[in-house]
Amino acid sequence: MQNELGTPSVREQLIIAGIEELEAHGIADFSLRRVAAACNVSCAAPYKHFESKENLIDEIFKYIGTQLDLLLEQVAEIFESDPKKQLVESGIAYIRFCLANPHFRAIMTLSEDTLPLKNTVKPLLTLCLPHISPREITRRELLIRSLIYGGAVMLESGELKEGDEAVADIKQSILRTIDGY
Repeated sequence: MQNELGTPSVREQLIIAGIEELEAHGIADFSLRRVAAACNVSCAAPYKHFESKENLIDEIFKYIGTQLDLLLEQVAEIFESDPKKQLVESGIAYIRFCLANPHFRAIMTLSEDTLPLKNTVKPLLTLCLPHISPREITRRELLIRSLIYGGAVMLESGELKEGDEAVADIKQSILRTIDGY
């Protein structure tokens, strides 16, 4: 989406400004005029790149999802042979992604369909723990996703002091949940 000089294209600038607009005003008060103004383009410019306001919002969700998916795919490749490590490191990668992109977390959690790791934790748990019941898998999935999402929020808000120690504590808590402690 970048031009030859490495700067974001107008389309990508509109998407990024749209993310900030969603964070500031939500979907109900989303304004293409404010998005255009944030990019220093005309009010008509968004319509050259997107059919409608709804189309831009859809593209924002896809953009964020793609960014996180790329990161999680890299983690999956690195830890392909170790589902337990893959699960833990995917959670930590999500937390670090949220810290590096705080405006993304607000958008990702607007819809159940866009919740990160929604379709990742249970299959990895099942690979790690093939001997436990589906009900116990679901219980541990709940705990692990809560640790990941809650950890991201607490780090972002400053409730947990950001740093290696906090991340190590979250990692340890995920491992203990997988192991049933």
